[in-house]
Amino acid sequence: MAFTVSGINHFGLSVADLDDSIKFYTEILGLKISEKREHDCFFSVGDSSVFALLQYPGGSDKFDTEMRPTRKGKAFTHFGFAAPSIEDVFEFQGLLEEKNIEITKKAYERWDGASVYFTDPNGYTIEFIYFDPTSHAK
Repeated sequence: MAFTVSGINHFGLSVADLDDSIKFYTEILGLKISEKREHDCFFSVGDSSVFALLQYPGGSDKFDTEMRPTRKGKAFTHFGFAAPSIEDVFEFQGLLEEKNIEITKKAYERWDGASVYFTDPNGYTIEFIYFDPTSHAK
């Protein structure tokens, strides 16, 4: 029997310092905490998705030696949060610059919308992307 995936239920990241990561995701991306426990934190995203931060066992030192990404930027593993418009992508870059957040690829317009890439405190690359639903693959 074949099954069809109907969406992403949740996405979880191991983090070096849970409190620092919560601060980043609430202050920079404006995510709202839906549940916080001792070693993890959950954010509701959109209508039915959940984003989770999970304290890496052994703390920051173990995270740095065992998990911290060593390659950054658009060509490598990343995940994206949806932006409401092209203008918001460019305005968000201003916030990143103001907060001295590392930008790995500056905001740019593309045939299907706009993107900016940056890193979180754990070294993960994140894309803030507006995807134009009326665009068509060329």
